[in-house]
Amino acid sequence: METPTESTRSIILRSLPLVAFSLTLRPMVTSVGPVLPEIRHELHMSATQASYLTALPVVCFALGAFLTPRLLRFVSPNHAVALSMALLFIGGNVRLVSSTMIVLVGTFIAGIGAAIGNVLGGLLARRDFSARVGLVMGLYVGAMSLSSSTAAMISYPVSQHFGSWKYALAIWADLAFIVLGVWLITQRGHADNAPMNTTSSYRYIAKNKMAWWLVLYFGFQSTNFHSLAGWLPTILRDAGIDPTRAGDMVSFMILLGVPAGLLVPPLAAKFESQRGMIAIIVLVSLIGLTGVWKAPTLAPWLWVACLGLGVGSSFPVALTLVITKSDSSAAARDLSSFMQSWGYVISAIGPLALGAIRDSTGSWSYALIALMCGTAIQFTAGMVVGGPGHLHVDQATAAK
Repeated sequence: METPTESTRSIILRSLPLVAFSLTLRPMVTSVGPVLPEIRHELHMSATQASYLTALPVVCFALGAFLTPRLLRFVSPNHAVALSMALLFIGGNVRLVSSTMIVLVGTFIAGIGAAIGNVLGGLLARRDFSARVGLVMGLYVGAMSLSSSTAAMISYPVSQHFGSWKYALAIWADLAFIVLGVWLITQRGHADNAPMNTTSSYRYIAKNKMAWWLVLYFGFQSTNFHSLAGWLPTILRDAGIDPTRAGDMVSFMILLGVPAGLLVPPLAAKFESQRGMIAIIVLVSLIGLTGVWKAPTLAPWLWVACLGLGVGSSFPVALTLVITKSDSSAAARDLSSFMQSWGYVISAIGPLALGAIRDSTGSWSYALIALMCGTAIQFTAGMVVGGPGHLHVDQATAAK
């Protein structure tokens, strides 16, 4: 448990198992994009079929966000973390079989594992580090961005070195197994390792307009991330950029989420209103999307940098909004679940729509325009939810 006099160094050391857990949650998504053309070639997939592979994890994120609060009534958050990594390990290895159907099944299993983990990060940070939640969430999101970018950067070179895309994906399944062992050892005997039996306020939150604006903000920022993580390497390769260089660019885009993850949560938690921060984030994102659309080979590193800063900052803002607008760990659990479940329903449309638009038009232009329209919706929602105020959840009221 946290004490009022605990030093920053002590908090960082104590948060390392949680930070290590965050390393396992995104590579199962970002490792696919750079080798998606190779997967499509081996499994004979069309762009629309391949979009199922990029969209399925997001569908799982939505489903898992619905289910996780119910899971936590029977399983402690610490045990739920262990379950999350076990599913990532199992699903990550199942999807290495050379069959489209089995690859999708493995992706589904791993996606549910990551989905459970998505809800747990903010909840555990709120429970164990309530006085320094901005610091811990910064480390958590920063580490998540680091592993995401590393996965995007090394996937294509690893696949070329070993002669198969399967090696590029297997690394991250095995990482989940290693971190699972670390987690089980370090969390043994945790004082708060018990199921969360408090009454769910999910239905109460569903009646709050602010919660729905938060869903829109999260949903469309997530649409950008997953669409770009899955399709940007292909977009850049189709524009004439070398495959390895395209993978490096996407890795660089995601890598910029590391400083964003470290700096944005403390800043967002410090100010009563996040509107100015959200406006800057959206503007930078639009510059990047416009550059990739109009002149992908003119200054690709600049466009990718803008996307990295914009998209990379949007996610930690969303997570921080959940924590700062919640009254308790139980409220954070339910608001996070509500935001992610409905937000990922919106987000799942993105990768599917981009593949379908590309197949129907023969160009990426209309797909990028669609992402820009989604970013405009993200801006509108951010101006509403980023203002002063809190979403108060009284458990007695919510139970009625």
